Amino acid sequence: MTTDLTKGPALKQIFFFSVPFLIGNLFQQFYNVADMVIVGRTLDASAYAAVGATGSLVWFASGAIQSLTTGFSTIAARHFGAQDEEGVKKAFALSIKLSALISVAVSLLCALFARQILELLRTPDDIIDRSYRYIVWIFAGLVATALFNLLSNMIRALGDSRTPLYFLVIACVVNIILDYVFIAVLHMDTDGAGLATVLAQLISGLMCIVYIMKKQPRLHVRLCHFRRDKELTASLLQVGLPMAFLNMVLSVGAIFMQFVTNGLGTLYVAAQTTGTKIENFVTQPILSFGSSVAVFAAQNYGAKKYDRVVEGGRKTVLICLAWCVIAFLIMLPCGKYFVSWLAGDVTQQMVDNAYLYMIIGTALSFILSPLVIYKSILQSVGRTFWTMASGFTEIVARASVSLAVLALIERSAVSEASGFFMMCFASPAAWLVGLLTIWLDYILLARRFRRLGREQREECKNGEKGESI
Repeated sequence: MTTDLTKGPALKQIFFFSVPFLIGNLFQQFYNVADMVIVGRTLDASAYAAVGATGSLVWFASGAIQSLTTGFSTIAARHFGAQDEEGVKKAFALSIKLSALISVAVSLLCALFARQILELLRTPDDIIDRSYRYIVWIFAGLVATALFNLLSNMIRALGDSRTPLYFLVIACVVNIILDYVFIAVLHMDTDGAGLATVLAQLISGLMCIVYIMKKQPRLHVRLCHFRRDKELTASLLQVGLPMAFLNMVLSVGAIFMQFVTNGLGTLYVAAQTTGTKIENFVTQPILSFGSSVAVFAAQNYGAKKYDRVVEGGRKTVLICLAWCVIAFLIMLPCGKYFVSWLAGDVTQQMVDNAYLYMIIGTALSFILSPLVIYKSILQSVGRTFWTMASGFTEIVARASVSLAVLALIERSAVSEASGFFMMCFASPAAWLVGLLTIWLDYILLARRFRRLGREQREECKNGEKGESI
């Protein structure tokens, strides 16, 4: 099944296309949270913190692979919007080659230096061994991550956002089952959770292969499609690499935060980890609409329907802002219950700290909405310079807050509790700086697309008048 997003009401198209994205992203969060919850409830609080302490590293590596393949899929979406099936096949084939090469290289480097990276991050001594046993499996399985993300993103590029959702749900269930088997039955430690995640991703990738072979002829490639094509390869890398690099840059900011929090001790590590996981659920609708509007913009850009790109962006931002209000009204009274459910048997201080982290991020998520939507549109139409720049400004903001907190704590100017409170504003500060960085570029793009849209309408009117004469 494919969906042509160049026709029909823009808001309706984006909304319904986003629903499978949203459900899929929520299951992806359950997928990520499952390891922590099961480890925390079947092992102990130390194991829970050990898995949580690797969160920024997982984002660094897995997120980069996911962003890379998302960038590749936008090129396929452009060709699909332009009704160029051979272009879709070539883009898919070359994406397979590039994804394989890059994911293998990243996997080897990360796995080899996993222990050293954890030490650099000041991972507490009482959890570092268990953190290593978990993260080394995640790093080793990045090829499986690339397999599922590339294939699922390519399926979405053709307008089918439902099928990848089904495979993701199955993978989530498989991951939970394997977690219990490896940890509770086979008595493996945190390494069992890491292995379960990798195997679940591999299974979901294999399901994508079977589906493409049976149901997606537009993605059936032959050897000729793998031949060198400098122009198309350059286009893929021009979009894919900046998106991957941008994710890595943003995750470096999170690593700075992890570095400071790790120094505060296991209690604050667990609090930040739990607060971040709940905040991630809150931001999923925003990210889902961002993914949806990226495909929408890419297809309409390929079809030269410039007005629809701008219209889709404006309406999607309004939907996201409405969600931010709803999310805050839910989390304000219920946030601590979610923290207690996720973390299990922990102290009240940890619950209070996690709630504080989560509620500040939720209250300021209205800044994230236009940042995600504008950046998604700019990237999908090939304007990557300022989106890259925004990544650097975001890392500067996160790093500045983190290092300032670190300096204040080391000089005993603030307590650990006050330092943690200040760290709660690191991400919102980064969102604000990132938004200000791309704001002007998006305004210029919107003006240009509106002008092109007016010119197209005038040409159509003149053509109709000529025919009537």
